[in-house]
Amino acid sequence: MDLTFAVSPVVLAVSAVVAAAFAWWSYGRSTPTVSGGRRVGLAALRFAALFLVLVLLFDPVWRRITRTGEPPLLAVLVDDSESLRLGAGPPAAAVRQAVDGLPDDAALRFYRFSGDAAPAGTDLPGDSLAFAGERTDLAAALARVETDFAGRNLRGVVLVSDGRVTDGRNPAYLAERFSVPIYTAVAGDSLSSRDVRLERAVTNDVARVGSPLPIQAGVRATGFSGESAAVTVASNGRIITRETITVPGDGAEATADLTITPTAPGVYRYTVTVGPLAGEATTRNNSRTLTVRVLDDDRRVLMVSAGPSPDLAALRAVLDADDSVDLTVRTQRSPGQFYEGALPDALGGYDLLVLAGYPGAAADPGQAQRLAEAVAGGLPALFVMTTGTDLARLGRTFGDVLPVAPDAVRGGGVEVQLAPTAAGEAHPVLDGLGVPPDRLGALPPIAASPTRWALQPGGRVLATVRRGGTVLDAPLLALRQNGDVRSAALLGAGSWRWRTLPDDLDDLRGAYAGLVDRLVRWTTATRDRRPVRVRPDRALFGERDRVTFTGQVYGEALAPIDDARLELTVRTPSGGVERATMRPLGNGRYVADLGVRPPGSYAFTAEATRGGARLGSDRGTFGVGRLAAEFREPGADPALMRQVALRSGGAVVGLDSLGQFVRGLREAGALEDRPLVREDETPLLDFWWLLVVALALLTVEWVWRKRVGMV
Repeated sequence: MDLTFAVSPVVLAVSAVVAAAFAWWSYGRSTPTVSGGRRVGLAALRFAALFLVLVLLFDPVWRRITRTGEPPLLAVLVDDSESLRLGAGPPAAAVRQAVDGLPDDAALRFYRFSGDAAPAGTDLPGDSLAFAGERTDLAAALARVETDFAGRNLRGVVLVSDGRVTDGRNPAYLAERFSVPIYTAVAGDSLSSRDVRLERAVTNDVARVGSPLPIQAGVRATGFSGESAAVTVASNGRIITRETITVPGDGAEATADLTITPTAPGVYRYTVTVGPLAGEATTRNNSRTLTVRVLDDDRRVLMVSAGPSPDLAALRAVLDADDSVDLTVRTQRSPGQFYEGALPDALGGYDLLVLAGYPGAAADPGQAQRLAEAVAGGLPALFVMTTGTDLARLGRTFGDVLPVAPDAVRGGGVEVQLAPTAAGEAHPVLDGLGVPPDRLGALPPIAASPTRWALQPGGRVLATVRRGGTVLDAPLLALRQNGDVRSAALLGAGSWRWRTLPDDLDDLRGAYAGLVDRLVRWTTATRDRRPVRVRPDRALFGERDRVTFTGQVYGEALAPIDDARLELTVRTPSGGVERATMRPLGNGRYVADLGVRPPGSYAFTAEATRGGARLGSDRGTFGVGRLAAEFREPGADPALMRQVALRSGGAVVGLDSLGQFVRGLREAGALEDRPLVREDETPLLDFWWLLVVALALLTVEWVWRKRVGMV
């Protein structure tokens, strides 16, 4: 303990001498004069009061230093996930035995963890471990310990786990900066479990009726190399297709390519399964479920023409011959008038807009603008130039929504042939027509405008023009993808010639129909015109997960609707019906939270209304069940556990000798008290009684002066 001042003690000493001299001098000139003991006593009282005030003015601080020891702490993290049930043993029994074998030590602090970590106090009986966690997040468990023991005497962490991480980040990165050593005890054996597992199953989210849907399955195995296993795809318990593969060696992957053909529209759940084989550690990692939306293959196409022409007739013939196309035609007759009747009121119901030379000289500006706004709102478009196209109007109205826009309009036309670019030869529109893409240059010439074209953002040129033997940098076939919306443009009049070919071009006879079909399919491939779209946030929820939904509601031209009422109806596995209203978030988005649901397969429908009018509906399925993440790869991962230990400055410990290791830490001095030095500082001004003492000294001096008759 000591006392410190804001100024040098020398200054305080000098001040004390001055105060003493002043007190003695002041009583040498008093009336009446005092001497002897009275002068000494009165001067001493005055000096004491003055000195105490001086001391307080110099801001003294009373400092006390206390030295103690903080007891050590050792955190023990025990993996309580499902994966500990697998393998030889299984590892769960060894973990329980190791935990029960730890010494009764006040320094130990237990945590059980799986997806998150929970403190279990100073004791964790082995039989209290349920091994039911659906995920393993080692990094989160270590981070929890680091937070809970911040600033305390944590001397190390003992991590008991199989090291199979199924959630969160890599714990080895966290171990590099961990403040204390991590001692890892590996539960299980990486080589003891024979297992075949479905590593991945991949397919398209959207399929069409009558079109093949490919499904690729990746299979890995341990201990079954060279054996045969069946990979199947099933729906509603019925196997649709199967393929037999040879099980790969350890660490390798075998691929099974399966194909199914949906026969009806709807939302389907397909279960892909491998095996099972006799002697597997678990069969819960043998299958995965895929959710696919199957759409009707029919495409509603609106074709608007600048007027009758051979190009219009050729396009119409090809589209009419396609059973998957529901074609509506409007041919310009005069300003604002069409031969077939007025433009449809609801453009949002179409999957594709084909502009056959439109707009022409007779195009009504209001109607053209309405079509352009529909394209800007998300309607795919295919533009085919004809001799009736008004390029100036095309640029003003559709220049922002097509792949190219007229930059400098020039009249007339020149005969050119199609010259695929390198990108075009590899693109699905040209690659797969049944003839080599470079052979398309032999098609009859068509008339291209000398207009200079500007490629729009997101556009790409699949073919340029060729005159004679010279290929020019002028687009003839261009595509554009803007988000999920696609458009295409064929910038040459007279493409009808590609449909009627001479005998020497017999190999190209189907090129025109194939090109139109591929352009239609490409532009509509990612099109989702549904006004109501509702999806569960997962296809399969865990037993402890909250079931949540996300929805979208759109109006004409895909404009978001924020004030709709979106009702969700869920059919439970037991046949019951539950309803919920989805909550709007703005910009046409809606959410719902159904809470934790019992395991099983669920079906749902969603219907949106606004002001009593029905806007549309959607439907689908989802499942609730135990997640198979912990079973995807049985067996331990000792390499990861070794990395965690070494990067943190710890060591790998045998699970059967864990208790002995902890006792050894104590004996080696690794679990010692941490010296704590505590400094307490108290300003003397905080002691109010010192001011009272100074006042008391001055009071005694004053009373004494009065008793001896001093003034």
